[in-house]
Amino acid sequence: MAEETTPARTDGSGNGSGSLDPDIVRRFHFTREMVNGPVYRKYKFAIDRVWNVDDLDFAQDAADWERITPEQREGLLGVTVRFLAGEQAVTDELVPMIAASHALGRFDWVTYLSTFLMEEAKHAEFFMRWHSEVAGVLEPEEVARHFLVRGATVDPSGRFEVRDVLHEALPRYGKALLEASMAGDSDEIERAFVRFSAAYNAFVEGVLTMPSYEIVIDTTKLWGAFPALREGFRLILMDEGRHITFGTGACKVLIEGNPELESVVHEVFDAYRGNVVGLVEYQKAVPGLEVQKYQDQKVRHYRNRCREMGITPDQELIDQILDPEIDFVVGHQAG
Repeated sequence: MAEETTPARTDGSGNGSGSLDPDIVRRFHFTREMVNGPVYRKYKFAIDRVWNVDDLDFAQDAADWERITPEQREGLLGVTVRFLAGEQAVTDELVPMIAASHALGRFDWVTYLSTFLMEEAKHAEFFMRWHSEVAGVLEPEEVARHFLVRGATVDPSGRFEVRDVLHEALPRYGKALLEASMAGDSDEIERAFVRFSAAYNAFVEGVLTMPSYEIVIDTTKLWGAFPALREGFRLILMDEGRHITFGTGACKVLIEGNPELESVVHEVFDAYRGNVVGLVEYQKAVPGLEVQKYQDQKVRHYRNRCREMGITPDQELIDQILDPEIDFVVGHQAG
């Protein structure tokens, strides 16, 4: 007669009275170290700071829209429509990052990314509501006509090319990350993760977009208008700070495990160098804004992202951003 076996039991202190089936153990992911760790704390911060688009009042913004000039409207739509498209795009592109975190066994990353996805969807909702209730545009055909195409940019010196990192690179990098996750090669998953996060969290969110937020906030103050738009940007920035430092922190962990991955970050920034060296297009769309302020911000944010990832900044890139002779404007034809 076969010997009867019984499941392992514990005394309530976590000490088993018998051997444990490893397959069953693998079904549980929380650990004390994880719960006390930085990524889980980000998850808790996100949960505790959830805001609702419904709490914002767009009435004053709608009144302000009626009193500004057609030129001001078009200038403002140039930035807000790109944010509307961008927030929808990044919401769509988060799945590969979640799949990769799962494949790497990083349950704390998966947990945090659940809030990340919700927040990006909410940011898209905010811009949808603002455009619908304030500017009166919502359907894809209505907003698309205001979208600034960055591929039209020309650098008169011929040194830099401007490409659309958000709508071109992220889908491509995301596909590679998803394919690596499905294949299960940990080294390739980590390489693809660093590439994707460097483009998404470090480049787009962490450097390129930061001055754009400030430009919109400064514009609303300059015009004495659009309080809901300003408040929405403030709330979004609060969320984005967590998104950025999650991505750069994850990159740091992976780079520390494989220092060769630092080169992947620099490859991403180099591939889209023209986007960050050129002046932000909204500076031209909204007269009265200080050009150098936003270039200085790019450098500060770039240094911060490199510090958070534990990598050495590219001094040549910094010099190019600050070079007053490199003055082409992203989103506009030269001249």
